[in-house]
Amino acid sequence: MRKITHYILYILITCTALLNIQCSGNGKEKTPLPELVHAESVMFDYPDSALHILEHMPMPSARRDKENHALWCLLVTQAQYKQALKIPSDSLVRIAYDYYKPTKNARRKAMSALYMGGVNYNLGNIEESIRFYLEAKTEMEKTNDYKLGYLVMSGLGRIYLYRNLIEYAFEACQSAYNYSVKDSNLRYQMVSLQYLARCYCLLNNLDKAEQIYEQSAELALELKNNDFYAVVQQELALVYIAQKRFYESLEVVQTLQPSSQTYLLRGQIYLCLSKADSALYYLKKSLRTDNVYTKRSVYKTLYQLSCDSEFNIYMKEFCDSLLFYTDSVMSLDKGKEIIAYKEKYDHQKLITEQQRLKLEKADAQRMMFIITICLIVVIAVVAYLYQKRLVRKETTIRKQSEQLQDYMLQLHEYETRLMQNNRYMEELKEQLSGQEMNSEELHEYREQIDSLQVENSRLSEKINSLQYHINDYSSKLDKARREADKFRNLSEENLYLKQRERVLTDYVVDNDRLVKELREKCRVLETGEWETLEQMCESTYSNFVSRLLGICPTLTKQELHLCMLIKLRFNNAQMSEIFGVNTTSVSQKKFRLKKHLSDTLQDGLPDEMTLDRWVAEF
Repeated sequence: MRKITHYILYILITCTALLNIQCSGNGKEKTPLPELVHAESVMFDYPDSALHILEHMPMPSARRDKENHALWCLLVTQAQYKQALKIPSDSLVRIAYDYYKPTKNARRKAMSALYMGGVNYNLGNIEESIRFYLEAKTEMEKTNDYKLGYLVMSGLGRIYLYRNLIEYAFEACQSAYNYSVKDSNLRYQMVSLQYLARCYCLLNNLDKAEQIYEQSAELALELKNNDFYAVVQQELALVYIAQKRFYESLEVVQTLQPSSQTYLLRGQIYLCLSKADSALYYLKKSLRTDNVYTKRSVYKTLYQLSCDSEFNIYMKEFCDSLLFYTDSVMSLDKGKEIIAYKEKYDHQKLITEQQRLKLEKADAQRMMFIITICLIVVIAVVAYLYQKRLVRKETTIRKQSEQLQDYMLQLHEYETRLMQNNRYMEELKEQLSGQEMNSEELHEYREQIDSLQVENSRLSEKINSLQYHINDYSSKLDKARREADKFRNLSEENLYLKQRERVLTDYVVDNDRLVKELREKCRVLETGEWETLEQMCESTYSNFVSRLLGICPTLTKQELHLCMLIKLRFNNAQMSEIFGVNTTSVSQKKFRLKKHLSDTLQDGLPDEMTLDRWVAEF
């Protein structure tokens, strides 16, 4: 009978493998999925809606549909970047970049290189960011996409500006403005004019900078973008200060909403106008901020003010504060630099490689999961058929044989329970030897082992008694003995099948992505992850959650989650990290749950039966 079972398993595995090969050989889909087309169409005006569409659609297969998978990765990164969301690494957009790089699709190549540059810039990888932007520029010039041209050149211009590469910055910003004009996009023109004005300031052409800033401010008013208009006006006021047009600068600042920055500008202007009292007043008001950079600028100006003989008494105070905030800024910058280098050289490559491996192996794991579930179903059906056959045999044996069969059933039940108890005791002993525990947990585990040992002794006595009765009946009834031997063989086959089912079930659980991740490093689960565990327990443990709620409908979510973790063989220390509590709280949760079940169930729970054992056998 075992050979037949093995043949069935081999045939099922072979058929599944052939089906997998046939599916993987299908040609890749040339037309983008409708969800991707829709997301790309709303990306420019509503990137949040585009991201919602992308996150709620099934992710295209990285193995069978590489083109749509690459486009999905690119659009997700684009939507996140447009909303200024934090992107921890370039691993997602790199999938699109690696896919499109050898193709002839210049627009997709340019877009993937563009967002590789943008993501790496935000991660502090400036040199790599410039390389990707230049690569995007080369591919972009092969297209007529003016929006793409603006995005590439404005990104380059921003980097060159912050690195004081004035000539390169001016060329890139001028090109970005030209693309924005060709695209007739007023918002792009407004931003590119601001960058262009900054270039003129660095080139010391303040008159031209003033003209460009005024054009940018007019576009901001036309678009009703008040925040951007305020920023442009502040920069224009700085131009007036540099031109020593202090009263005009003051008029501009007075039209802006009060803030620490505007108060700082007022203070600087009044200081230049030799109105020391007004300067002191606004500079002190500008100190009402938590920004250490602003405070450093304020105290720098106050220190200049203290050089006036009238305010010499404040010089020490302002000087000490200036030194303090200067040191704070240096510490912050130093800390940021250390963190950036640490992420870049110690962790980024490892994280990227892990994420890529997860994406590549997702389909293989899914197929393995399906195969394993099919095997479990086949074994369950075979076990069910043999169980029915055993029941039919009971109706064909004489009265004496029926009694003998009852003994055999009890013997089989006790042997099975004895085997389960021994296995559970081994698991508990491994947990005791494999981790450190507090006295309360240690007492709980030892109490479970003691109760199992007592029950094993009682079962052994019953097994010996049954064996005696079976031998007595067998000596009297030769035919009944033959039937009993046959029944024993069938029982052994059934026990073997049950053991195989348990091994396969444990394999499915241990190879689940979320369970494997929690066994390696426990953490607090989100709502969606709890739902994933609940679905897995339902499919793998024969409707475990539904059966549990059927016998005890009053279980709370917390109690249900605790039962699921016990069923998945997590220990108290792991549960404490998953629930975000200490191990003592886990023990208290188990005690309350056992009392709840004892009060709810018709027969209750025996005192010697532990909660972990009851759930494991349920």
